[in-house]
Amino acid sequence: MRLFGVGGPTVRTELSVSRAKPGGRFKGTVEVTGGDHQVAIGYVALALVADVGVEGGLPGRVSAVEFHRQRVVEGFTLAARERRVFDVVCDVPLETPLTRAFGQQLAGMKVGLRTELEVAREVDRTDEDPVEIDPTPAQQHILDTLVKLGFQFVKADLERGRLRSLPQTLPFYQEIEFLPGPAYAQHLRHLEATFVTTDRKLHVVLELDRRVGLLADRDIFGRFTVDPATLADTDWKGLLGDWLTQSTTPRRGPLL
Repeated sequence: MRLFGVGGPTVRTELSVSRAKPGGRFKGTVEVTGGDHQVAIGYVALALVADVGVEGGLPGRVSAVEFHRQRVVEGFTLAARERRVFDVVCDVPLETPLTRAFGQQLAGMKVGLRTELEVAREVDRTDEDPVEIDPTPAQQHILDTLVKLGFQFVKADLERGRLRSLPQTLPFYQEIEFLPGPAYAQHLRHLEATFVTTDRKLHVVLELDRRVGLLADRDIFGRFTVDPATLADTDWKGLLGDWLTQSTTPRRGPLL
């Protein structure tokens, strides 16, 4: 009981780099301070956690989900009152959800870096620091394209589940919601963008919530693959604009 109670060891992380892109790294130091007795430290680990909701669940019903974890310090003996400081880095997975874009925090997003200290098979997870995730250049390009098409960012959230036919590895996905501009407001309620990033491609899913009658499909999905190496060679504003026009143009004639 005294391992992490009064007189037990404590751990604290100080981040020198707390803002990164997917595929990047956080950097900092971990300070472990001994209590009133010598202990054997099993390891120190860093874990990324995010607030995730459930699709179709009640608003505000979220839980913290750990989606990446790595040991940064292996076992050592810590004397009473001894202070040890370690330089550490934590990788940022490519599918890490964004917390910043458009020069602002994304409303609804919370990602943290949790420090774990293991002693005698007991783990202390009390130290957690907020971190910020910026878009990759490819993600930023698609977001900027939507803004150029008149869409306005509203909020973002994480939903537990998996998307079909995509190389998703995390147990949740991010939805970045936009309101339509004047060109699409008559036909759309909102648009949601989701990114699934791999080491070679950016997979983009766009969901349109359309203003339609009872007999028509309200939601339409579009899936696109972006090659970051040839990003500048593609007219994404033209391609997405054409797809949006086709998807929002009322179909005439009898239903088949």
